Amino acid sequence: MSLETYRLEVREIEAGGIDADVYGDDDLIVESTHVGYDEHDVDQPDSREEYPAESTEVTADVTTLDLQVTRLDGGFSFRLLGDRDELAALRVDDEEWGLE
Repeated sequence: MSLETYRLEVREIEAGGIDADVYGDDDLIVESTHVGYDEHDVDQPDSREEYPAESTEVTADVTTLDLQVTRLDGGFSFRLLGDRDELAALRVDDEEWGLE
């Protein structure tokens, strides 16, 4: 095993939801998930100039990755686990992203 850098990217998509992708050192997606707003009774604004996005990076020596998403207290929490330990997390608050 060796150290590898992973980038967790979370972004809103025009179709009404959030895509979360984890990229490896080679910029290929190694984990991915999608959250549909309709699954959580959340609405995005009728129009946006830009769709919000956030990202974070972590370097770790792991054999397994797992990307988890939960809905809690007016937001979505995205957690990247490596060998069952939390490596990185991003939170999307409804208010900050203008969700209703």
